[in-house]
Amino acid sequence: MTRNNIYKIKILFDLSIRTRTIYVGQVPYFGSASFSDDFIIYNEKIEIEARRSAIIPLDNIFYNHFSSLYNQILKSLLFYYASTQKFAKIKSISISRARSQKILEEKIFNDNQFNQVLDSSFKLNYQIDQPRLQELFNETPKGQTTLIAVSYLLIANTTQNESDKFEKLWKSFNKLYTHIAGDNKDFKCLKFLKQFVIDNPNILTLSANKVTTLTTNKLRNSIRWRGMLLDNYDTEAKTESFKDFVIRYSDKRIMEILLETKYGYRETFLKNKDFFALVDAHIQNAIGTNTINDNEVVSLLTGKYMYFVRNKTFHGEKIDSSFRLSVNKEDNELKFLNSILEPYLIDLINANDIY
Repeated sequence: MTRNNIYKIKILFDLSIRTRTIYVGQVPYFGSASFSDDFIIYNEKIEIEARRSAIIPLDNIFYNHFSSLYNQILKSLLFYYASTQKFAKIKSISISRARSQKILEEKIFNDNQFNQVLDSSFKLNYQIDQPRLQELFNETPKGQTTLIAVSYLLIANTTQNESDKFEKLWKSFNKLYTHIAGDNKDFKCLKFLKQFVIDNPNILTLSANKVTTLTTNKLRNSIRWRGMLLDNYDTEAKTESFKDFVIRYSDKRIMEILLETKYGYRETFLKNKDFFALVDAHIQNAIGTNTINDNEVVSLLTGKYMYFVRNKTFHGEKIDSSFRLSVNKEDNELKFLNSILEPYLIDLINANDIY
């Protein structure tokens, strides 16, 4: 089947700056295993040339979210905003169809005929490596994972509400860890991800840097340790699981918090199950040797504590966090968690060449 319909798409941004090329290359599209479209992305415009066998109604391109042209536009915009890390208003989008070197139809959409996808509050504080970001162009499971994760990451950076931001960041995280682990069960995926980070300790550059200055006191006061520990290990029957949890970590700050809270509020259970001596020795040794492991802190906050927060929030166990009269302790906690989760997501995306 010949692809003799040539579609040209031009996205103009409301910018008057010197032209700089961000990306030039061919991008695969949904529904084709062997063909690609030509992309040129500048800082003030995007140009896409696509060849198709079908005649696609230009008026319906934005409406049909399964349209390959629509998805190519979204890919280009996600790549553009993730690359520039700031908002630029879309001034217009023009689409034309030509055949035999003759333009047969053309449509220009002005800024009042489409959504801006992001808004002026958008700002991405961390840079995604260009080769890793280019993965979102590919029509593969990893490509789709990167595409979806980046979309939630960018939207998260348009909201001033910490609860809404956490929800978007978690959805980005969820897409990443299910792909990395190759499973759909959260517990298994997060367990796999923790091991993945242990096996590849150098990938957590941004997120580890965020926690490296955390003191024991700051770490303890930033989250609800009691709530998490009593929720996860609420009965004596789970004492062995609690013991295993403690043994998996060695960071001095985590160990000091466990010691200060009388062994995670489970001293009696540990003694009843004859695990106390083992747990106490492990904690005392980590503190005595001044063991510092920033990756462990990141893993505990993201895979353990944030999962606890996510369950309380997403399962409707509490009043919606947006329904509040002023900034409160929960809002401050979510702001702290978001400040760790966001660079963690960037770290994971920047490592997509090893999963």
